[in-house]
Amino acid sequence: MSNNKKPVLGHSPEKQKQYEQEAQNLWGDSVKQSARLWNSYSAEQQAHILAEAGAIYTEIVAKMALGPANPEVQALLVRWHQNLRSFYEPSLEVLRGLGETYHDHPEFNATFTAMHPDLPAFLKEAIGLYVDELETQWL
Repeated sequence: MSNNKKPVLGHSPEKQKQYEQEAQNLWGDSVKQSARLWNSYSAEQQAHILAEAGAIYTEIVAKMALGPANPEVQALLVRWHQNLRSFYEPSLEVLRGLGETYHDHPEFNATFTAMHPDLPAFLKEAIGLYVDELETQWL
């Protein structure tokens, strides 16, 4: 969603455009709104948002041995959720779908597997638990 040439979480600008097109086909105008929001940030703000995302995933990897339901892991998912708000306001359905996508989509799976071989499955489970808790709180 950025006009700069730096990779987003390890993706080339070309691959990012492909992901944006896939998202546009799936979710329509919300992707355009997300792109507008992203492009409203300065390069420094964009770099900070991406660095925070990378830090969150790195910290999740460091806490994986605690298990996906561990409060420290779940607190990291609160930060992850907040970081996503830099792009759009995700519904609970979207949050759950992201966990599934991180595991099931071959390219996202490869990105997270490169961080840790068990990270895609861990994220799917941990995010599922996070969303379950949010649903319980909202009922």
